[in-house]
Amino acid sequence: MSDSPRQPRGPVRARQRGAGAIAQNGGTALGAGAVQIDGGVQGSVITGTQIVHQYLAAGPAELDAKDIAEQVTRYLRWLRERTQHITLRGIERSGGAPVVQMPLATAYVPLRARPQALQGAEGLAPRAATGRASGKSSRAGAPELETARDGASDADRDVALDQLLALGHRLVVVGGPGSGKTTVLLHLAWALASSLLGGSDEPARSRLGLRVLPAELPLPLFVPLASFARYRRDLPPDAPPQHKTLRHYISHHLASQQAGFRLPADFFERLLDDGRQLLLLLDGLDEVANEKERLSVRQQVETLVHGHDALRTVVTCRTVAYRQGRTALGAAFREVAVQPLDHDTHIVPMVSQAYACIHPADPAQRDKRAASLLDGIRRLEADRQARGGGDSEPLIGSPLMVRLLLIVHVNQRELPNQRADLFDKAIDALLQVDYGHDEDDIAELGAQWETLLDMAQHLAWHLHSQGDEQGREIDEDGLRAALRQAPEFAAHAEAFIAHARQRGSLIEERDGAYRFIHLALQEFLVARHLREVVAGTAGLPALVHEVRKRLTDPWWREPILLAMGYRAGRAARQVRELIALLRQAVADPAADRSGALAAAELAGTAAADWPDSGAALRSDCAQRLLALLGDEATLLNTAAPLRARAGDALSRLGDPRFDRQRFFLPADDQLGFVHVPADPMFMVGTRRQDAGRIAGATGYEARDAEFNDAVTPSPVFHIARYPVTVAQFRAFVEATGFRIGDDDALRDPDTRPVRFVSWREAIAYCSWLQQMIRESPAMAGTSSARLVLDQGWRVALPSELEWEKAARGGRVGQVFPWGDDPDPRRANFDESLIGDSSAVGCFAPNDFGLFDMVGNLWEWTRSPWADAYDAKALLVDSMKPSEEERWVVRGGSWGARRGGARCAFRRGFSPDSRFDVLGF
Repeated sequence: MSDSPRQPRGPVRARQRGAGAIAQNGGTALGAGAVQIDGGVQGSVITGTQIVHQYLAAGPAELDAKDIAEQVTRYLRWLRERTQHITLRGIERSGGAPVVQMPLATAYVPLRARPQALQGAEGLAPRAATGRASGKSSRAGAPELETARDGASDADRDVALDQLLALGHRLVVVGGPGSGKTTVLLHLAWALASSLLGGSDEPARSRLGLRVLPAELPLPLFVPLASFARYRRDLPPDAPPQHKTLRHYISHHLASQQAGFRLPADFFERLLDDGRQLLLLLDGLDEVANEKERLSVRQQVETLVHGHDALRTVVTCRTVAYRQGRTALGAAFREVAVQPLDHDTHIVPMVSQAYACIHPADPAQRDKRAASLLDGIRRLEADRQARGGGDSEPLIGSPLMVRLLLIVHVNQRELPNQRADLFDKAIDALLQVDYGHDEDDIAELGAQWETLLDMAQHLAWHLHSQGDEQGREIDEDGLRAALRQAPEFAAHAEAFIAHARQRGSLIEERDGAYRFIHLALQEFLVARHLREVVAGTAGLPALVHEVRKRLTDPWWREPILLAMGYRAGRAARQVRELIALLRQAVADPAADRSGALAAAELAGTAAADWPDSGAALRSDCAQRLLALLGDEATLLNTAAPLRARAGDALSRLGDPRFDRQRFFLPADDQLGFVHVPADPMFMVGTRRQDAGRIAGATGYEARDAEFNDAVTPSPVFHIARYPVTVAQFRAFVEATGFRIGDDDALRDPDTRPVRFVSWREAIAYCSWLQQMIRESPAMAGTSSARLVLDQGWRVALPSELEWEKAARGGRVGQVFPWGDDPDPRRANFDESLIGDSSAVGCFAPNDFGLFDMVGNLWEWTRSPWADAYDAKALLVDSMKPSEEERWVVRGGSWGARRGGARCAFRRGFSPDSRFDVLGF
């Protein structure tokens, strides 16, 4: 979404009012001694004289209080007009302009966000899952989590983004491309500017998320961080050091807007030095061009806010950029993750309000077209879920995707079911609408927009080939040079640049730099280049050759997938051939394990996405992935995030390890249960003499609750090879009609471990599985059924003694299942950089052949919590817990630091707890 500053209204005159005065609209002025302009509500600055006094108190000034108040009012008018609309380019409004202006006051739809827990000493607090909503989490009975969160009562609970400021003074809003992060800042700026100018506590009270409004509303400052980085880059080497600071740039940036206000050059600098009565809105940390500059900008942000506890600051950044490298801000900043859209809460009002603006005078047409698009979205999502076996992520997960669907639906009256086709039609619509409004104009200018599309595609390839750090934007000289590399585009270069500067439909200019309006469109045009230029000239093997060079680079993953699906409906044979070529693009997997796994993952994901891939191709892709993930050398010599993606692709294709007829249990005679022999000399926990060794290995000291120096014999038992998966738990829910406490338990891919399950729900699953092993014909004759029927064995959660015996894999005294050294290749904890749960089997098994015993998710046991080991209680059967009782969890999770991902580490949760890091 883009916005265009408008010129402010004419001059205004200020006069002082008495303290506690009443604004003209009847609302109580929030600031004592507020300044009123011309007696009207348009200019009532209800920060009062506090901002003015802060500025004047800092030293001599060139303007008096009256003039400063007048200029602050002009600034607020400029800011309000700049932020009061959401601009939808590429949608032709009935009878008018090629853009739709949606008033922010009515069009803003607060999205969901998940506040991140502030990490404690051992990093054990549950964190929000990436890429989707994590749902609700019970926090009852988990005092360790309370401590780790430093009292953050909103952790692990979704909040509406219009309540953002209630979460703290230092916030970072993270989310995927087009997730609405910038719009959140614009909404905050608009709400404050509107209240300050209107002399009213609305819209600030209802839209800022502050239960009690401050006596003086803060003055909002909106600053794009990418512009700050370019400004620093362009400074001469001998520039004064203070000119390189964010503090100095803010004044420079606002003064350069030429927006009609004439505040002194040092006005904002003085206010920032004071730190009070300001809301600093810093947009797009990820849009800073490279990691080195992002580090520098991050340090400038931290320097600016340091020591100014009253200065409210909100930063936005793409999730991937924030969690990689050294982009993340210091501990004082709380991360707030934007969650995917909910259909009824977000998509329906977005579509309805957009069509109300597109057809303002025709309610019947508005309702008809909105209903048509919403039906199409439901159909798209249902088809996608059916292809993915019910575990596919929604296609329409961000405001950008809603906008693209609107473009296609309005201009072409149809919705494709392939992501590549959607982008194809959306880009065509964007460019054609910009050039004409009737069929004759479009036909006459068709050559121009097609040339513009080809030039944009050429530029996308040029940019993307520069890599993640340099491939997002280009200055005007670089843009001109890139276009002139191709003789057929040289003559059109200036027109292309002028179009980007003046219209900004596909490529926009920001402070002298050019970029695609969204990275997703750049990625699609790179895919188009691969199919139409590379493959169109030299055939599909040439395309695979280009892809092979980039297999393991995450920057190229989305363009490769889009290339696989590009116009798949028109060239099914080619797509099938391309997927087959990619599946085995690496001739020697042993020599290039990462390349082989990446090729198999991309081919598998493409086959899962494409509805016409066919059972044979999907099966071939699944077997290739299974073979690679079953190779221990591959598991130990490829990046954990790549293995996690491969595991999800295998799940979507239909994982052959699990038998659908046997309730998705492993397809073997044991039903996936592994024999663990009795051990009369086993010792649970940590010997006190080993405390130093643990501290050396992990950096954390063992706690008293895990110390044990006595022999604690372990019995013979059988334990599941994998954690209980989503598919297994879904089979239980569907077979019994069991009402689970959190629907998010069933939303991950089938072969990820189930989470958001309480202790009581885990016990219920065990009871059901016991019955199925006894009674189901599908289980008859298995060795597990014979144990249950003939020998009286039962299905239960492991005791913590049994769990630890299984986790150690037969080894004695080691810190981790594999030894004493932490190794993020061997388990999914925070150093593995997956940032979420992962499908079972993405990490090598322990010596018992058991997977994910540490990391991935904390696991319930049937042992009640005690502050110290009690030999009599270690094998206690499950029982009905009291409301005060806690139950032991073991193993750490994807969010745990190395100190928590150990064989002996233990925690206690209440039986009703549900977290995104907790399974069984």
